[in-house]
Amino acid sequence: GQTGINGVAQLLAGEVTPSGSLVDSYLYDNMANPAMYNFYTQAYPNAADYNLLTDGPDVQGMYSVYQEGIYLDYRYYETRYEDAVMGTGNAGDYNWSTTVAFPFGYGDSYTTFEYSDFNVTESADAFNVTLKVTNTGSTYSGKETVQLYFQSPYTDYDKANGIEKASAELCGFAKTDILAPGASETVNITVDKSELRTYDANNAKTYIVDAGDYYFTAATDAHNAVNNILAAKGYTVENTDGRMTADGDVALTYKWTNAALDSTTYATSETGTAITNLFDEADPNKSSSEPGEVTWLSRSNWVATFPTQPVVLNATQTLADHLAFTRYDGSKADSVEMPTLGADNGLALVSMIGADYDDPQWDTLLDQLTFNEMVNTITLGFHNTAAIESIGKTRTKDENGPQGLTAALTGGASAMCYTSEDVMAATFNVDLINDVGRCIGEDCLAMGYSGLYGPGINMHRTAYSGRNFEYYASDPFVAGTICAAEVNGIQSKGVYVYLKHVALNDSESSRRGVNTWLNEQAAREIYLEVADKAITDGGAWSVMTGFNRWGAYWCGAYDNLLTGFLRGELGMRGMIITDYSGSSKYMDLADGLIAGSDIWDSPDPTIHTTLAPKYENDAYIVTEMRESMHKILYTVANSNAMNGWSSADRLKVITPWWKTALYALDTVLAVLTVLCIWRLVVAIKRKKTWTAEQAANTANAQNQQ
Repeated sequence: GQTGINGVAQLLAGEVTPSGSLVDSYLYDNMANPAMYNFYTQAYPNAADYNLLTDGPDVQGMYSVYQEGIYLDYRYYETRYEDAVMGTGNAGDYNWSTTVAFPFGYGDSYTTFEYSDFNVTESADAFNVTLKVTNTGSTYSGKETVQLYFQSPYTDYDKANGIEKASAELCGFAKTDILAPGASETVNITVDKSELRTYDANNAKTYIVDAGDYYFTAATDAHNAVNNILAAKGYTVENTDGRMTADGDVALTYKWTNAALDSTTYATSETGTAITNLFDEADPNKSSSEPGEVTWLSRSNWVATFPTQPVVLNATQTLADHLAFTRYDGSKADSVEMPTLGADNGLALVSMIGADYDDPQWDTLLDQLTFNEMVNTITLGFHNTAAIESIGKTRTKDENGPQGLTAALTGGASAMCYTSEDVMAATFNVDLINDVGRCIGEDCLAMGYSGLYGPGINMHRTAYSGRNFEYYASDPFVAGTICAAEVNGIQSKGVYVYLKHVALNDSESSRRGVNTWLNEQAAREIYLEVADKAITDGGAWSVMTGFNRWGAYWCGAYDNLLTGFLRGELGMRGMIITDYSGSSKYMDLADGLIAGSDIWDSPDPTIHTTLAPKYENDAYIVTEMRESMHKILYTVANSNAMNGWSSADRLKVITPWWKTALYALDTVLAVLTVLCIWRLVVAIKRKKTWTAEQAANTANAQNQQ
């Protein structure tokens, strides 16, 4: 942030002891990351055969494959390390020490800390962990970040059903207070049992908890965690002939045994929605588009499945059909009754402050909207939601994030510029980041903003993701937990956040329209987990979708993602906005509305607004517009946009005299300009005619001579 240099000086001077931890593993060679071979987008070799565009704002024929599956960052480095130590999984000649320079979670300090009295107790739905932390240094005071990891068993059932398991997953963390030399503190960490679930996409097709032994450990980083677990299994540096990098601490581990596989406890979300496969169309091995087969990276055979070149997929006619800019054919136009429009019910939006989403008064309010008011609000949502005179709704201002207000960086607002999200996550300090969120919310209040395009919730898939500074981490647990804290702080000031970009916007290279392919386990356990925590724990109101597609379907028109997952499983009630849509036809209005998108981030009426009138008599699309307006208005009614309004207030849209004068002046100048151009054209024509006549007269005179 803009005062960060002061903190750097304090650290270098020894006035403050560092206590942050890395949110990514740092490698000696980034090509050791299994995502690297498929990180850059590539064209289907036969894209031209199906007239698929491979450049421009409406790309269809470019794709990216997440072949690494769940093995993002330390989930790969540490899992293959454990298999190399134990002699399992055909780990080959993998050498952790020459691969990883600094592991995930690594941190440094001017003092030292000791962990003791590790204890885990089980309740009906959680594990409660306590740990004593002591500053064993003699000079410096400091804070310590305690990280808690678990390991779930990698079973024969998993291998038979294509389920992957990491050797360690972060499931909790805590920050001590400042401890003086010799001082101690007991930290408490609660782990919800749902953290132990894994997604079985091929057999149970829901979340399961495997039978077998689970290990918990307190650790300083992910590598230390795996060594502790290996120690609990009886492995040492000596009995592994040095394959183990250091002996672990058995005293910092706890083993819990699950007697039988459980496929029911987490098969239903907190909203009561049955959880089952939603993203088969994004998996090349299951998609009806049939682009080709992908071998996912698997710990059942590391050597045979590690990517060594990009995956080659091919376009098909079905894929090309799915990639059409507009899939809606109007066949449902009369499948529902045309909703009421333009009713004179006398209800104002201010009357709906605090009303439940399902309050019947919403229908009374929505009946007052006109078709044009809905179109204007939905299709021209660039940094605002429009004023609506019929219901007394004021125009709201939204601003880009996520490091506070982007306008503060460009001179458009007087507000604080905050540090990048990866640095926020590296604090591992929930309370601190909640305070940051509150400060950002205060800035929004002061500058008149009701919505913020942020926080960013995509993943650090590689070191070259382009906007890693706008995203928290390579680990979804710390990213989701820190994000939830920031969201809670921002929204406490009446600002609705738009989590961005949901989902798979993990590269800036050719991201417009790119076809992103991955399996369901990776989608749920890695790439959607941050949104899950930010919505269910942080209460995030809204989301922004991305430019990319899930398989062949633009994420803003993928109903399984928007309606099935976000609204169905997570219960999100706010609005869904597109990423900037002012130049892309594939971000289609009808398809997006049907899937669950509500508002288009576009300032240009020529792309989506001009297409809307053809749906004016389509009851199905008008009904979808009405549903989108419900979500938009519900969000705004519960925001700071309503501060100062009372039920007696009414919005009157007026044109001030000076603006009318400017319009008149513009008209006069336009008329004068046209007249001047006309006079100029006439003069030029006359001159050409005169010149031609003179030339003819001269020629005649010469002929007569």
